[in-house]
Amino acid sequence: MLLGGVEVGERVVRELAAIVTGSLRGRLETALLFRAKIIGLTREERAAVLSALENPPGELQGVRELLLEDDGWRPREPL
Repeated sequence: MLLGGVEVGERVVRELAAIVTGSLRGRLETALLFRAKIIGLTREERAAVLSALENPPGELQGVRELLLEDDGWRPREPL
């Protein structure tokens, strides 16, 4: 699955859905239900994912760093 442009496994998306809240959780669960190949995320949703991964459970260790390797996931300073 592509999560915001980064290839991750279905397991990662499932575990992320368990730790995020609100509409993002619903979007991830829906993507899993329909076996989506691509999950586009807004800037705010990316920030929510990164925030949820600041102190991740053991099985998600390293996912934050993986996402931040992609330029699209790096936080940007306002102009």
